[in-house]
Amino acid sequence: MAYVEVHMNRLIINADDFGIHTAVNRAVVQAFQQGVLTSTSLLAAGAAYEEAVTAANDNPGLGIGIHLCLVGSLSPVLDPKEVPSLVTEEGVFPESYGTVMKNILLGKVDYGEIYRELDAQIEKIMRARIRVTHVDSHQHLHMLPPVWKIVQALMKKYGLHRVRIPRESYLFKPFTGNPVRIMGRNGLTWLSEKAMRGVRQFGYTTSDYFWGMLDGGSMDETHLGYILKNLPFGVHEIMMHPAISTATMAKTFAWGYRWEEEYRALVSPYIRHVLSQKKIQLIHYGELP
Repeated sequence: MAYVEVHMNRLIINADDFGIHTAVNRAVVQAFQQGVLTSTSLLAAGAAYEEAVTAANDNPGLGIGIHLCLVGSLSPVLDPKEVPSLVTEEGVFPESYGTVMKNILLGKVDYGEIYRELDAQIEKIMRARIRVTHVDSHQHLHMLPPVWKIVQALMKKYGLHRVRIPRESYLFKPFTGNPVRIMGRNGLTWLSEKAMRGVRQFGYTTSDYFWGMLDGGSMDETHLGYILKNLPFGVHEIMMHPAISTATMAKTFAWGYRWEEEYRALVSPYIRHVLSQKKIQLIHYGELP
């Protein structure tokens, strides 16, 4: 474990969606080796999962979390016939967060299937002998109360105690003026504050602050630099979505993300300068108690 000076701000810079595509995998490795990335979250359901596992084993200093998934038109780890309430007619997870929420509220989702699918995702990564540093999820679905309850049970089963709680401050000044995204952030922060009860009750470890919801998919050098210059004292996580090529990713994922700009921010000399200037200590979740 690296020595951490407790009087300094500590920062986890995490790339989500490791294993979703080879363009993401390449960006994660290069941003870790050549830039400021410290952590990533591995998708057991990703099409480039095996390549990501090899990269993780080749880069032991990179923190590796589990990116639980129930959304995004990705395929489940289990046979779709085993989790029919979680998938569409095409046998994949629903595209949007809203669809999953609606299905849960309408009682269309079998919670036993959620448990079994998420259990299979964790087990798949554990079998790969990955040293897991933390748990988070695709589109933060682990913050929905019924899913959070299941995730807590699985964390206990596998001896995991570090988890992302994505409670971005209501007061954070966004670069985006998109009211839908602002409303989504506020709702996620509210759910995250409720989830903090479980964190306190069971002694989980999480960051003091989280950033990247409002600027998710557009965390370029300007956005990242602004956040770094304005961090309050504590332990922080910044969520990133890098890829080597935005054009390549856009052929498969119509999310409107600026993946390549996020990658460039992570290898930017300017960002390194800001980190040094502000005396920010880079860590991953595994370096927290």
